[in-house]
Amino acid sequence: MNFIAIDFETANEKRDSACSIGLTVVKNNQIIEQKYYLIKPNELRFTPINISIHGIRASDVKNAKTFDQLWPELLPYFTNNIIMAHNAAFDLSLLRHTLDAYHIPYPNCRYGCTMILSRNFFPHLENAKLNTVNHHLGLEFNHHHASADAHACANIVLKMQEELQCADLEELCQMAGLKLGTLHDAGYIPAKKLKKTVTSKRNFTPSPLPFISSKSDVFKHKTVVFTGTLKSMSRLSAIQLISQLGGTVGSSVTRKTDFLIVSHPAVYELQPHEMSTKLKKAIELIYKGQAIQILNESEFLEQLTK
Repeated sequence: MNFIAIDFETANEKRDSACSIGLTVVKNNQIIEQKYYLIKPNELRFTPINISIHGIRASDVKNAKTFDQLWPELLPYFTNNIIMAHNAAFDLSLLRHTLDAYHIPYPNCRYGCTMILSRNFFPHLENAKLNTVNHHLGLEFNHHHASADAHACANIVLKMQEELQCADLEELCQMAGLKLGTLHDAGYIPAKKLKKTVTSKRNFTPSPLPFISSKSDVFKHKTVVFTGTLKSMSRLSAIQLISQLGGTVGSSVTRKTDFLIVSHPAVYELQPHEMSTKLKKAIELIYKGQAIQILNESEFLEQLTK
């Protein structure tokens, strides 16, 4: 089975703002190569929410190649290969928009989506997020680093192959309910879900929520708000966890908020323009005398053991 898994991270909300790409090359069911590149986007604007997700800042990419400068090195990986991505609709849209921005022709390749495959093959999971699926498969990784995410995407396909023992990736996708999409110089045909699919026979036991002390009452009768993407658990798991401990989760920061959990590890090093709206609001209320505790993810997990 041969394919290349990719993942992009972006500087801001625009689909042509790629700031990094990771590639994992699989040949004969073995990972043989991994590549990672920082990319200098056309507009050197990094939003706080994006920084909180991947940790890349404008200063990290100021000396990196722009996408058009990097493309000659990337092109061989895309040409006449099958590209896999988790939420391929996003990654392939980003690729197309970025190529369009530089007036670069599309490569000829086929592509598939491991998010669609995961929804079909692991229907018992609470969601098909990359970290959820890999956790179910017993794999840990540094989520939202493009190289690690590409590797995690490849591992999903390889774990499915271990169970299905298909002749090639096309057969695996067919069995797991995915029609491969196509990218070519004249345009593209999106990948899509098929009606008929097989499901995993892998035994599934819901993972216990991590780091919980049954005696912990730190969040009991407290209102907790989250901002950013947690690495240790999904947002749904975090909400269930707080509920289990007797607290409630708010959708926005108000005077009733007791805790704000921020995914970024260095909360107090963020500049104002790098802060999320929730973090700015919490700081504003703290200055006004409101007793809101701001915790990063590690501090949040420490509280769960008390």
